[in-house]
Amino acid sequence: MELEYNFPLSSTPYAELSSKLGISEDEIIKKVKIFIDNEIIKRIGMYINFRAKGMEGALVAADIPLENLEKYRRISLGIHELTHNFIRNHPRYNVWLVIKANNRSELDKKIENLMEEVNARDYVTLYSKKSLKLSVKYDIFRGTSWSQIEEIAEKVPTAEELGINKELLKELSLPLPIVKRPFENISKKFNMTEDEIIDLIYEMKKKHVVKDYGATLNGEKVGIKDNAMLLLNTDNIEEGCNNIALNLREATHVVLRESNKPWDYLCYCMLHGRDKQTIYNAVKKAIQLTNAKSYMILFSLDNLKPGIVI
Repeated sequence: MELEYNFPLSSTPYAELSSKLGISEDEIIKKVKIFIDNEIIKRIGMYINFRAKGMEGALVAADIPLENLEKYRRISLGIHELTHNFIRNHPRYNVWLVIKANNRSELDKKIENLMEEVNARDYVTLYSKKSLKLSVKYDIFRGTSWSQIEEIAEKVPTAEELGINKELLKELSLPLPIVKRPFENISKKFNMTEDEIIDLIYEMKKKHVVKDYGATLNGEKVGIKDNAMLLLNTDNIEEGCNNIALNLREATHVVLRESNKPWDYLCYCMLHGRDKQTIYNAVKKAIQLTNAKSYMILFSLDNLKPGIVI
């Protein structure tokens, strides 16, 4: 779990882990490569907030005919900006996906074209109004997703506002190479020192541009086999969603949303656990934190696009 929660932000992270854990640097790197080859670790790196790239995002709930699901899956695999792509147990909308684009109109057009191509009978677009939390960490002893408490960003600055090259942000979005100096090549490519890269990442973490630094685990490989999307309806939706982001450590993603059509459930979070009861326990906490009037728990039935979010 050191790789998840405490991966050093350093030009030589494995050397620092070696000193801390009493294991040689070469042995740690060897083990990490084995974990990646066996799909226990998805990657080591960081997530760059899509708003820093000047993008818009939305969760789409779609009613896609069963006979078109395979066609949809094939198409979705080719859309780089389409992530979080699951069949879920909603009585009407069977496919739930997240998609991003450069602006709202481009986003709407992408969604419309995709839904037409797979003959979706209906869909709801739930735009990301405010991303309150992103921390996909699994506590394998508790058997649940479990994150550190962070403050909420009122606004995430764009690359232009930060004076940062967008190409550098794209490069930092990619998995880090598993080598003794993982930032060496990036620093050379952008004519910076490794320490300058480290300092920049540190500053971007403080501004909520960089999230979820460290190892991303494959939940199923470490016994976290169930995941559920929790959608909540409450009288004060923003306050309730903030309470989840600040107090529900089991929540990995927390997003305040707005809809393109009437839709009561605008606070969204993801929960992961070793079994459904673990998730139900977290749901009870969420209901108390938000004074929810109603809610939906949507379990994953199939992952249509396994992988990592870049």
